[in-house]
Amino acid sequence: MVTSSLEVTVNPWYRQFYLLRGDDPWASDQVTREGYERRLDAIGGFVYVGTSMYGNPVVMTLELHDDEPAVAGDADHLAEVPLSGSGPLAVLSWGQDEPEATFELPAGPLRLRTLHAGLAAADAHPDNDLSGEDPSPETIVAQLWPAPAEPPRTLRAWASS
Repeated sequence: MVTSSLEVTVNPWYRQFYLLRGDDPWASDQVTREGYERRLDAIGGFVYVGTSMYGNPVVMTLELHDDEPAVAGDADHLAEVPLSGSGPLAVLSWGQDEPEATFELPAGPLRLRTLHAGLAAADAHPDNDLSGEDPSPETIVAQLWPAPAEPPRTLRAWASS
């Protein structure tokens, strides 16, 4: 069951933006090749989130669940990573120090799953390899729930055109 949620518009650049839990250190230089392929990587409480479009704004919904949610059948791409650290989760547009929003989280380790939808429309968008002000057709839902650390995994991979 969803215990809290928040919708925020984030501005990626180079097809990426970030989440940061509490005072954990910045770790964009530690994102792995597998993380880029997964469109999701976590280094402690630092999270890389990949997008389909180069720089158009993306709507992200954060959901805190009391237990692992069922896997959505309509998402184009799904991946999971462990999230450690403590404190709230900041949503950071690329190149920004001030968060677009913060999302309160319970203490302890969490699992983070991202669900990307609208990827065919984003891949076909005329601004896909550029940057524009129009919102991206891609939407991202980030589901979080208490869970012990387990290795990252891709549940459904999108093969872009």
